[in-house]
Order: sequence, then structure tokens, then C-alpha cells
Amino acid sequence: MIGGGGERRTLRAVARFADHWNVPGGGVDVFRAKHDVLAQHCGAIGRDPNEIVTSTHLRLDPANVNAVVDEAARFAEAGLDLGIVYLPPPHTPAVLEPLAAALAPLTS
Repeated sequence: MIGGGGERRTLRAVARFADHWNVPGGGVDVFRAKHDVLAQHCGAIGRDPNEIVTSTHLRLDPANVNAVVDEAARFAEAGLDLGIVYLPPPHTPAVLEPLAAALAPLTS
């Protein structure tokens, strides 16, 4: 796994070596643009960019679970494979059930 968004070095390294690329933030539009650059680098070396799992970090506001669900849906539509949801402290299991229920429709 390689994380980063540098278009000249990092994404070339992702194209060449990575099985998994973690996008360090910036929103859906940044993901799309960086993913296009990655696809170009993959094309230059004859690699299918679909071989590379993509992920990013999603920050949860427990008072607004739907915001992270909407963000996850936008990323999924843009081709993201995996959203890593960060839970704010204090860490309590009580937030997991509503989060899982809200995200469930995206997984089918």
C-alpha cells in the first residue's frame, strides 16, 4: 500500500508497485483527478489501474451520520473501493450500530 497524491513520483510508484493506493484526502473531485493521473501512469507501463485497490479516509460526525454516508456514496460513484471511517473520541461502540445501518445500503 502506498499513500499519497504526488502526481509525478508517488502516483508513478503506485502504478508500478502498489496493490493498494490510499488517497490522503481532498474530496471526491481531487480523487477523480488523481485517479485519472494514476490511470495515465498505469497506461504508460501497460498496467490495468483496476488492479489497484483505492481507499481514502472519511471522518464521522456522530451528530450527522448521513454526511459520511453521502460522502461515501459520492466516492463510490467516483470509483473508490474502500472508505476508512475515522471515529472521533471518545470512542464508544454506541456509534457503530447506527453507522453500520446507515452504510449498509452502499455495500450491496
